[in-house]
Amino acid sequence: MFGRKKWLAAGAAAGALVVTAGATAFAAGGWTVTTVTGTSGNNVELTGVFARTSTDAWAVGEQFAPAGQAPPPPVTYHWNGTAWSPVSTPALGVSGALLAVSASSATDAWAVGFELSGRRAHTTLLEHWSGTAWSVDTADAISGDTAVELSGVVDLSAGNAYAVGLDNSGALLEHWNGTAWSPVTLPDPDFTPGSGEAIAASSASDIWVVGSSLNTTTDATIAEALHFNGSTWTVVPMAQPGTNTPTISAVTALSPTNAWAAGDDIGATSPVGGGTLLEHWNGTSWSVVPSPTPGADDSLTGIAARSASDVVAVGSALPSVNGGPLQAVILRWNGTAWSNDTGGTIPGWLTAASTFPGAAQEWAVGNSSGSAGQILSHP
Repeated sequence: MFGRKKWLAAGAAAGALVVTAGATAFAAGGWTVTTVTGTSGNNVELTGVFARTSTDAWAVGEQFAPAGQAPPPPVTYHWNGTAWSPVSTPALGVSGALLAVSASSATDAWAVGFELSGRRAHTTLLEHWSGTAWSVDTADAISGDTAVELSGVVDLSAGNAYAVGLDNSGALLEHWNGTAWSPVTLPDPDFTPGSGEAIAASSASDIWVVGSSLNTTTDATIAEALHFNGSTWTVVPMAQPGTNTPTISAVTALSPTNAWAAGDDIGATSPVGGGTLLEHWNGTSWSVVPSPTPGADDSLTGIAARSASDVVAVGSALPSVNGGPLQAVILRWNGTAWSNDTGGTIPGWLTAASTFPGAAQEWAVGNSSGSAGQILSHP
């Protein structure tokens, strides 16, 4: 259900969350790590991040308790320009996770994910930030027997937001009009959104959702994007990397003529186990841009742009084709080429990234080990 996102095994006690600043800068890349852990050994996984301003950013995820204990609620952390602080969310009574977050103002943010109340009982999770507290929107939740979840969200204003994910029949796209969430009919019934940051917008009339579709002639999986121009959703073909099998997981949009999508590519012309895949939109078409593949079995699930010459893509890889513990992968676009910006070995994996035009910092989140979340920052 969760694609290539990495998930922790349950088995840690619930408790009050704390943020420990493990300020370890990796010289080559200049990234600094803040470790997020819980008291009593609470396991924490961070899966979404969104920076609105230099003093207003959110990171969201999940925490785990051992069998027999009440499931702890999902986690959210807020950046105020100086430090990350935990912000409580409502108790759900069941296992749940927040996978993505987006904000249009200091008093309007949406976080989305799922609730798992039984072996086959899944419900979408929608939580809203009012400026003082998180609340659960139960009226617009969607339940089902299989993979029902929301994995991405873009909040454009208090009366305009979109969330993307999966329901029992396939892709799920929901629109918020300021009063309620309602389904959006997609132009391709075979479309499946990516497992990472699959939705992004540069404005209310320039919204992208990326993922894959099925070529009914060849039965091959193909990379595909959906675009909204303010009035209509349309299918926009993406570049297909030869005969390989592409996975497009994440997208970021700077303008109607500048967007990036990230994922991985497995096939005859890719490195053993698969390689990174990055595609660029120039206003007319998507094209594959060469990118390095550090390690083996690389997977990119997050991407964010600060300018046309400063874009980061994040994910994970194995140290070699012989295996080993997962390591974070960070690639950077400097306006000319993609390069490895990890700056050394960062244990664990990264799931999402965020920044904004002219931002003082870039952010990435993920997990550093079997129990601790991590928030990375770059000036």
